[in-house]
Amino acid sequence: MDRQKETNLLTATLREHPAMLFSFIYVVASTIGMFFSWDYLRRFGIDIFDYAQLSDFLLASLKEPYTWLLAISAVLLVAVDNAMSRRVESRTRSPWISWYGHPRYRSLNFLIAVFMVVLFLHVYASVLAEDTFDGKGQVVSVKPVDEPRAKTALLLGTTGQFLFLFDTRTREVTVHLHENIHSISFSAPMETDVNTGD
Repeated sequence: MDRQKETNLLTATLREHPAMLFSFIYVVASTIGMFFSWDYLRRFGIDIFDYAQLSDFLLASLKEPYTWLLAISAVLLVAVDNAMSRRVESRTRSPWISWYGHPRYRSLNFLIAVFMVVLFLHVYASVLAEDTFDGKGQVVSVKPVDEPRAKTALLLGTTGQFLFLFDTRTREVTVHLHENIHSISFSAPMETDVNTGD
């Protein structure tokens, strides 16, 4: 398929089915969100896939809004790279960069974007986990239905059915069913913290 036909097919597809692009980005963002949750929680001995349901996969991007930025950036990166590749294909005859203008490169360059996203998520999850082990994060007080006293710990994350907590003092990780929790409370941030973003 030559460059003109390839461009026309893509343009026609987006014109006839504009929701496809949004749906694709939504799926990518949700996948990124679930991968981050897995990479972060596994450092505490939690396999998110043992506790997640299909709805958790679909809502993962809404729980981690930055995943939309990553997904859109990845899609734009591939689109711009493809445009540059087609330009090289049509204008250059240099054997040194002819590989860049080859259609086969455009069919595989998304792997570069995937690698960059995965690397970023891995580093971010590692840094966030280290901060959590140091006691940084959202402290919540959870009162179980069948216990008189509330449990105070760091909130690691949630799924549709489970809540994950980490006690920095004992380094104990606990998993609670939402239906077994009477209440969850936490301290609101100080006004200075809200204004400064701390």
